[in-house]
Amino acid sequence: MYRQYNPNPLEVLSRIVSALDRPARAGLSDAATVCCLERLLNASAAAARGGLGELVSPGAPGPRAPAIGLAAGIKDDADRRISQRGVSSRYGDIALQALGSSILELAGQIGEGGGLQVAPDRLQTHLAGFYAQSRLHSLTSTFLVHDFEHAFRYFVARDIPQFVGTEALPTVAESVQLQDRIAGTCRLVTGGVDLGDSEGETRGALEQPDPEQRIRLLHGVLRDAVGRGLSALASAGG
Repeated sequence: MYRQYNPNPLEVLSRIVSALDRPARAGLSDAATVCCLERLLNASAAAARGGLGELVSPGAPGPRAPAIGLAAGIKDDADRRISQRGVSSRYGDIALQALGSSILELAGQIGEGGGLQVAPDRLQTHLAGFYAQSRLHSLTSTFLVHDFEHAFRYFVARDIPQFVGTEALPTVAESVQLQDRIAGTCRLVTGGVDLGDSEGETRGALEQPDPEQRIRLLHGVLRDAVGRGLSALASAGG
C-alpha cells in the first residue's frame, strides 16, 4: 500500500489489521494496557467520591493543577503499577500515551473554561459524571480511540521509512502527512464502535475490591472492545 501515491487510509488500516498476528492482537489488550484503562476508569470513581488527589503520583502536580498536570500524575501512577506488576511492554508504552491524551480530551469536553487550564473542581465534576451516570463505557471508548490511534500510528511509522524517497512518498514531510491521515481516520472509525452493552461488566469489574480480580475482569472488557475495534477497521476498508 505504501508504494501507492496517496493511498486510501481506510484501505491501509484494513490491510494492517489483516496483517496483525496473534501476539500483536493480544498485545493491544495486554496486562499493561488493561492497567492504563483501569486507571482511567478509577479516575471517574475517585472523582465521584470527591477526590482526585489520590491519583496523583508523588512528585507530580497536586489535585489543583491544570488538566495536563493531572494527566501526568495519572500516567505516572499507571506506569508505577505496571512496573510493580512486572508487565511492561511496547503496547503498554503506547497505552500510557493513550491514557494521558484521553485525560486531555476529557478536559476539552468541558464547555467554556475547559481545556488544559480547566478548574480542578469542574474537571472532577465532569469525570465523576461517567461513574455516577453509568457512562463508564464512554471512558472505555475514549481510551480505545486513543490507544488505537497511537498504536496504528506506531505500526505505520515502523513500516513506512523504507518507502520515503520513492515516487509514492518523495519526502519525509509527506510520510508524516500520510501518518496523520491514517491516524485521523483510525480515530473516526474506532470512535463509532458502540460499547454501551459493556457498562454492567465494566462497573462490576471496577467495583471489585481485589486489584488482581479487577484487572482480570477488565481484561475481558478491553479484549472485547479491541476485537470490535479491529473488526470495524477491517470492514471499513471494503
